[in-house]
Amino acid sequence: MSHYPVTNIILHSPAYTSLLLENSRRNEFKKGIDALEGRRRRTETTISLRKNKKDEGIAKRRAMMTTPSSSMPTASMHDDTKNNVDSSSSSPSSKIYTVADIPSLKMTLSQPNINDATLLDTVRGFRKILSVEHNPPVTEVLASGVLPAFVQMLQLNDKPKIQFEAAWALTNIASTDETKAIVDAGAVPYFSQLLSSPDPEVREQCAWCLGNIAGDSAPLRDVVLSSGAMQPLLQNIAQPATTSLFNNCIWALSNFCRAKPQPNLSFVSPCVPTLAQILRSDSADSSAKTDALWALSYISDGDDDRIQTVIDSGILDVLIAQLGEESNLATPALRTVGNIVSGSDDQTQAVLDAGLMNQMQTLLNSPKRMIRKEACWVLSNIGKSFDDTSCMYCIP
Repeated sequence: MSHYPVTNIILHSPAYTSLLLENSRRNEFKKGIDALEGRRRRTETTISLRKNKKDEGIAKRRAMMTTPSSSMPTASMHDDTKNNVDSSSSSPSSKIYTVADIPSLKMTLSQPNINDATLLDTVRGFRKILSVEHNPPVTEVLASGVLPAFVQMLQLNDKPKIQFEAAWALTNIASTDETKAIVDAGAVPYFSQLLSSPDPEVREQCAWCLGNIAGDSAPLRDVVLSSGAMQPLLQNIAQPATTSLFNNCIWALSNFCRAKPQPNLSFVSPCVPTLAQILRSDSADSSAKTDALWALSYISDGDDDRIQTVIDSGILDVLIAQLGEESNLATPALRTVGNIVSGSDDQTQAVLDAGLMNQMQTLLNSPKRMIRKEACWVLSNIGKSFDDTSCMYCIP
């Protein structure tokens, strides 16, 4: 095997010099000591970062759904806070609903033979109540016992407006601590089916909700994956009706791959080629590529089979190129690279052959502390992989 050239030239990098002087801290991350222990400790140092990203993503999505200036198609076409319930509505509703309206809305919903217009107004009322940006009254809505009715509305395939409003209400519940209530109500299979709905806005809202559910915890993520949601989600990414649908599906996909214990590789490996295509795309924006990179970092964080799945996608050159981009791209790209160099010597060599070392000097001098730390972890693994005497790599 042909290794990357190694010399005794010391790196002129304060970050790496500091790493060498702090042997005890360096040893926490070196795979040569104990691969499993190194990965465990590294996970502990980054778990708060991942949690913060998840919380930020959900909060932004809730805010955008209720912000009048939002440019997202679902908000602009359906949010009747702007007196525009949908593009075909002839009598838009401007009523403001509060918690005090829950009993009357429930009573209306319980009426036998309720007509479509009343049903739409009623579920929209609940959706408005749940769409407040701060402290939505989820407990009160769930206590009213209307959750099964929302799930039943998802099955009204000839009434996409009602499906959309019900999915939106359930999405806002899913973004709180009551996510499991939606799963227990049996909504997940219907959401997965509706990823193939003829209505693109219904598809987007269902992808949004499934992303929230999958991002809640590993057990709920597995419920989503077991429902068969992956393939229709990938189809929406391959043939998106709107940019908004495309971006929301990629965000949901990243949550499909998130959390530990990790999902079975057979569930997530089909998405790797799609992630590679996103990173190679000139049309995908920074947000989409960032979520795609985080998804790759989750998939590659594990045994050699997971790492090889990423390598086999042929994405290493693009992955390395992202290391020189803005920090929101460089961070998950570097995390993925770090996962790969914690694999076998051949897998580490593949990253070196793709040109990793050309990027390391810049990463070690990054103003972002987390990027410098990740870069040091990568180098310590490379050094231990090929030379037990802590060799130095010459960085161009």
